[in-house]
Amino acid sequence: MTVKILTDNKTYEFDTRTLKHPNIYSLIKSIPEIDFSAPCGGGKRCGKCKIRLLNDNTGISEEERRFLTKEEISDNIRLACFVALSDGQVVDLRETESLQSIMTEDRLSHDNITVNSITDRGYGVAVDIGTTTLAASLYDLKTAKRLSVTSDVNRQGRFGADVISRIQFASSKENLLLMQDTVLTQVNRMILRLCKQSAINCKDIYVVAVSGNTTMQHIFMGLDPTGIGVAPFTPVTLDTHIFDTDAPELKWDVKINKKGKIVVCASIASYVGADILVGILATGIHKADKPCILLDIGTNGEIVLGSKDGIFSCATAAGPAFEGANISCGVAGIEGAINTVSYDDANKFTTIGNKKPIGICGSGLIDAVYSMLKNGIIEDSGYMESEEFKITDNVILTQKDIREVQNAKAAIAAGLKILVKRSGYKYSEIDKLYLAGGFGTVMNVESSTGIGLIPAELKDKVIPAGNTSLAGTSMLLLDKANIETIDSIRKMTQYIELSQDNEFTEEYVDNMFFEV
Repeated sequence: MTVKILTDNKTYEFDTRTLKHPNIYSLIKSIPEIDFSAPCGGGKRCGKCKIRLLNDNTGISEEERRFLTKEEISDNIRLACFVALSDGQVVDLRETESLQSIMTEDRLSHDNITVNSITDRGYGVAVDIGTTTLAASLYDLKTAKRLSVTSDVNRQGRFGADVISRIQFASSKENLLLMQDTVLTQVNRMILRLCKQSAINCKDIYVVAVSGNTTMQHIFMGLDPTGIGVAPFTPVTLDTHIFDTDAPELKWDVKINKKGKIVVCASIASYVGADILVGILATGIHKADKPCILLDIGTNGEIVLGSKDGIFSCATAAGPAFEGANISCGVAGIEGAINTVSYDDANKFTTIGNKKPIGICGSGLIDAVYSMLKNGIIEDSGYMESEEFKITDNVILTQKDIREVQNAKAAIAAGLKILVKRSGYKYSEIDKLYLAGGFGTVMNVESSTGIGLIPAELKDKVIPAGNTSLAGTSMLLLDKANIETIDSIRKMTQYIELSQDNEFTEEYVDNMFFEV
């Protein structure tokens, strides 16, 4: 009476008589060690939670069948959220994980770095907890030298691809603790990996600084995030928190120095988190003489516009399209993902790692849409005459995919226009547009302006900034004075809640059309 799950590293075996999970997806997501992609959180909507069943002849429903090809069905590929648990099942997850290309580099120049940490000895770790990925850096706290860096896919992905899905999953105390345990375990392992890479003892680490969006930080601290998900979008806290290593809230189990501290950075609002706050710190927008923009495009599109005279911010529900979710053949930035597409021919492309194409990631998606516009495959309204467009035999784009891109780009473009209106600036007055994060850094500016994601007036002002969240968190780690600086930035930053802004809906509709 057992179910077995085979992974590359371990075989898990469960007694079906003691399991209360309704399906295989539910069982897999309960195992923190397994990284498993499920963008819709098991809602039977995305068709991405593919597994191989080695000895199960359970019938396939028409609803499940529409997500699978004939070849996949003949190869015993199934969707975990559709398959109920039954005795004797063997679930094969081997060779399902791909190496993801995660941005860890800071492409900004920082001169005269002050070393003034909350401790004057040992080492420190900066951690960026993103919705999709995590990144961490190890520093010598005496010299500010970065000794090693590591990254990983956020293993909370099995609870849902976006923030709202994870907030919904965390609505019960049991699920919240499961999610917290998942991220704490992952951060702990990343710290151990950093120490091993640099041949240092974990007991010599005295500070860990953490930033992420507001929801990710609530989950890290074990705080109920459900207030963030419904109006009036009220978080438990937006303040900086400094924990001792034995703080019961964190269940911290890495053997860093017992006198060490964990610093969790402040946030601006429910949907403009610490990752954006430290991004402002890293780019220096709060000290700039001329207005600058910080744009971080992920599952949400966070936008900042301002200077030393004041800052405006907002967040748009762009959806996870640019990170591979909700796209028929969408994947994250993993090996084999189509990452660039020719302007002149949408059938000419490159892939990450020069591997055989397995899907298309965000940068390739924007390129492909721009190419299809230029070549008349889709109209500026987004209409596509054929049911699908084939880039390769196994990578296609459908009308639904084009609509997903339209929705995402319209939300971001409309959010930026609202900030420009509220600030009173003109595009000609804006000095720089910093593109943050892995996707923003590799996104092609020509394609982005071509479809109207970025205003054409700002095309020559774009600066790919890299991982500004990790960069700003490192600054917080190295100089305790920045704890006060980020508090000052918070006070000078005005947050605009777009869901309550009448003009946003009008701008959103106006920006649904593509521009060529």
